[in-house]
Amino acid sequence: MKYFVALLLSAVLFVACGDESSSSAPDPIGEISSSSNEDNGSSGKDKDASSSSQKDSKKSSSSAAEKNSSSSVSGKNSSSSVPNPVSSSEESFSGTPCEKDEEGYTVFISQEQVKYICQNGFWIPMSSSSVVQQSSSSKYYDMSRQFNAKLSYGEFTDPRDNHVYKTIRLYDDVTDTLTFFAENLNFGKMISGGNQQGDSTKYCYDDDPWYCENGWGGLYTWATAMAFPAVCDSSQMGSEKCPNTTDESRNTLVPNNSEYVVHQGICPDGWHIMNRGEWVAAIDGHGAMSGSDYLSSEVWNGIVKNPRGFSLLPAGLYDDENDEFSQIMKQAFHWVPGESYDEKANLYKGLFVRATDMDLQRDSENRFIKTAAFSIRCVKDY
Repeated sequence: MKYFVALLLSAVLFVACGDESSSSAPDPIGEISSSSNEDNGSSGKDKDASSSSQKDSKKSSSSAAEKNSSSSVSGKNSSSSVPNPVSSSEESFSGTPCEKDEEGYTVFISQEQVKYICQNGFWIPMSSSSVVQQSSSSKYYDMSRQFNAKLSYGEFTDPRDNHVYKTIRLYDDVTDTLTFFAENLNFGKMISGGNQQGDSTKYCYDDDPWYCENGWGGLYTWATAMAFPAVCDSSQMGSEKCPNTTDESRNTLVPNNSEYVVHQGICPDGWHIMNRGEWVAAIDGHGAMSGSDYLSSEVWNGIVKNPRGFSLLPAGLYDDENDEFSQIMKQAFHWVPGESYDEKANLYKGLFVRATDMDLQRDSENRFIKTAAFSIRCVKDY
């Protein structure tokens, strides 16, 4: 029996977060909806769930018993059908044969909450496949495939600490080109998670400098990322306690659109924190691929070859409410300029972008207080 994996033919679904801009400019991604409470708890833990258009696969008299799936899929650019959903009475999708031309495709089986990959003629869980980068004898990861060796990267040396970053130019529909850091910011002195950050400080995942020094970058509270005093982590921008605000006058690319706030924050001179509009631009032209696959480093997914060179890594986060580092190799969290009001909590929280191995979202639930620590990407001023 031949199984063919269907591509996601719709554009990547972004989830709006916080107050939307009053601008009439259309959203470059298209349809926007809100994420559910189950998508992302206060600790940032994610339960992937999805459904996609499916066609019943044709039965072959010589094939094994049919195994079914309800799935999100990604992979090569071809159109085809996927197996039907697994029923509770059937065995796991693992070990189901796949075709030679499906090699490298991935499919998410929602009933099992497992992502499978076609390798050597069979669908196998990605957690047990050779794409997993973590050694059984080490908690560290093989970073040799962090960047796309076939692309030409630029370089930028941060004059504050002489750290050298790879940069990549991405073409989009808003400007002629945008130049991004192709890796997370790694500026500042490491302090232990939970200690109050100040100027030029950062957390490293698990309080281990290896992560900061090997591509994952620093993790910053919202106020540190915005280059505001620490009190702004617990106060509204523009308030008596936190008079600091983002400079809307620098938003010359798409005026009066809060998606394109240009705010330097902790980025070096001549660069600014990647805003929500620029995250949209980064995945422009993704076709049928999910936004996270389209931008992610091969270290993460092991299959998609980092086509844009953006080299997104799931660096996880520090969750201050639960006093823990979590979600590395599962999710990527990046602060963006701005804040939104959480009415239920009666608290202003920072805006952020969240990427899983299934999608890329501007999260609407605002579950993270500003003392959570996320990654930062910088974009060259224009």
